[in-house]
Amino acid sequence: MIQTVFHNLLGGDLNSWGLLFGFFGAVLVIIFGLPSIPVLSEGSYTEIQVTPTMKRYVVLSRLGLALIAVGFVLQLLAVRAT
Repeated sequence: MIQTVFHNLLGGDLNSWGLLFGFFGAVLVIIFGLPSIPVLSEGSYTEIQVTPTMKRYVVLSRLGLALIAVGFVLQLLAVRAT
């Protein structure tokens, strides 16, 4: 089974690449959570000090969402190509 997955990835199968991107994106979102909503930075929340750890979490969670989006597009292209 693992050999089939690697064969499909090395063969340029867009569906397999989409699944891989989506999987890793979902793992990042699960570990680092969803990015904060910009609206929360208004009002009483403006005095929160942003630490490097918070910045890293925001970047990695946004990367996770981007990977999920890229995975979706790749799978969509794979379906359209068949």
